[in-house]
Amino acid sequence: MLLGRASQAEGYWPDFDMTFYDEDEGFVSRRHAQISRGPDGYSITDLDSYNGTTVNGQPLLPQRAYPLRNGDRIQVGLVVIEFRLR
Repeated sequence: MLLGRASQAEGYWPDFDMTFYDEDEGFVSRRHAQISRGPDGYSITDLDSYNGTTVNGQPLLPQRAYPLRNGDRIQVGLVVIEFRLR
């Protein structure tokens, strides 16, 4: 799942899995983070975003996959997402 920003002012409308609009949600990069599913479960990778990504308040290093657990709180820019598995 690719997370990123769309910008009407810049004419930038990506086809991401989760898109944030710059007039509504600040500080999300165009290509902010990637959530992936692998053999050991889900992980998140910050894609060199400008304002970074945190999981449960801990900043992530860019381009490094971190495991996600049910209930983790992911923050991209000013947006907080709770990771939940069904």
